[in-house]
Amino acid sequence: MREVAIRKMLEEDRPKLMEILACWNMAPRPSTPEAPDPERSTLLTDNTFVALADGVLIGVASYILHDSAFAETASLAVVPEWLGSRCGERLQNARLAEMKACGVERVRTESDRPEIVEWYVRKYGYRVVGAARKKHAFGLADVDHWTVLELDLRHWQPPPG
Repeated sequence: MREVAIRKMLEEDRPKLMEILACWNMAPRPSTPEAPDPERSTLLTDNTFVALADGVLIGVASYILHDSAFAETASLAVVPEWLGSRCGERLQNARLAEMKACGVERVRTESDRPEIVEWYVRKYGYRVVGAARKKHAFGLADVDHWTVLELDLRHWQPPPG
């Protein structure tokens, strides 16, 4: 397996990251008359981590800081060829570590994929707290809602190493 590096996003990464997110129907989009309040309208450079293998972008994970103690994860995606490589786990750990260092205590996450919901619960200790209707087709096109999860970040510890 090739070495994967995690770093903060650079503005020049944006086009390739949009391609990666588009693979999963999760690319931010502008407001339109059909979807005046899109699920994601931007990718914040300062709150985004990227994964690279041999200098090639292969994954992205970001978050939205709502206030000093509450944040929401956004845009976790890995190119299909790298699924199962633990790249997504490394991206998740990087963003959780940064949020915790900033004083965030509670993290909200939404997913429309049962296997990802199970992963968040098993791997990170999230709790399922409800469901939210999607604003438009985003993520899985045949699923009309998000499973809403929350994590008490005060109890999360970054993995060693």
